Amino acid sequence: MPADAAAEGRAALAALDRALAQRPERDGQAFTDTTEHLCRMRDLLIAERRRGGGPGRLEVLNAIISTALAGHFPLGQTPWDEVEQARGALRRLVEDGGEG
Repeated sequence: MPADAAAEGRAALAALDRALAQRPERDGQAFTDTTEHLCRMRDLLIAERRRGGGPGRLEVLNAIISTALAGHFPLGQTPWDEVEQARGALRRLVEDGGEG
């Protein structure tokens, strides 16, 4: 994974950790920060894929973004269990490039 994408991933993890610690009812700033970092990370992975790299990472990241958005703008209760699972998937993606 490109270093800049990994840096965005680490920043997203820190923001997601804040969201999990604060557990806002909806639309907390930590979710805004998480989403912004994840989307920048996605843009970097798209560029990597266009250069012929990064199999599988983009699909995982898109699922993480979807879950972050579900936490950011829940239709009902915030799906905290799913947000925690997405955090674990993001950690794996950042730490080992999603290869493990």
